[in-house]
Amino acid sequence: MVWIQVWADTNEFLRSEKIQSVSYRLQKNGQNDDWIEIVAHPMDKVILGICTNAGKIPSIEQDQKAWQKLVNTRAHLVIEEVIRVISDSDQRAKVVSLKDLVIPDFEYEAPGKLDIEIWVWNIPCQNCHKETPVVYPVGAFFGYMLEFNFLSNLPRLLAEKYPFFKKWSAKGKDGEEYRNTCTHCGEPQPDWRVMESYLDLSNNPEIVKEKSRLTVTLTEEEKAEYKKAGINSSW
Repeated sequence: MVWIQVWADTNEFLRSEKIQSVSYRLQKNGQNDDWIEIVAHPMDKVILGICTNAGKIPSIEQDQKAWQKLVNTRAHLVIEEVIRVISDSDQRAKVVSLKDLVIPDFEYEAPGKLDIEIWVWNIPCQNCHKETPVVYPVGAFFGYMLEFNFLSNLPRLLAEKYPFFKKWSAKGKDGEEYRNTCTHCGEPQPDWRVMESYLDLSNNPEIVKEKSRLTVTLTEEEKAEYKKAGINSSW
């Protein structure tokens, strides 16, 4: 017989042989979306609260299904470990707290896609000095500020949505890179000018003409960077 401490009341204990089954549910009033509660039946008592490291519920419906599948898979791993502990003969006649014994080692997993916010505003063209729109991705990727060519699939998606964002020969480099170009004279706008203007937007947010979102599919290399960085999926 093992005495299991109730999660919400450290002075209440359940006898393991009285537990007929265990299940999980998303934690009520939890701080994060990915916290779950392990519930003992038929008592309907919570015996463990734990984070699945799945991150926040994503905004895209397709990713929500993947998120729920990930939470479900990890919850069942926790349940298996809970059953192992309360059935362990070495624990008999002991009073145990599952939070000290159930410590799953979830592998960090990268999302398949990122939902990125895009801003558009005007700057004076460096060549003809007329006002021309520029586009820039907002946010960060595993701790680094996003840049145009940071994610492999992002420049192409930007170019499809914004015709003034197009390929241009890159000085000192082989091939071409995507750049903001002037809608009047066609000249590319240096990335440093766009970045400098972007940093000024925090003081002048009313300058932003458009805010939209793009869903970018990550490459296998970019997924590997997520895992290497050891961060949770933000979907």
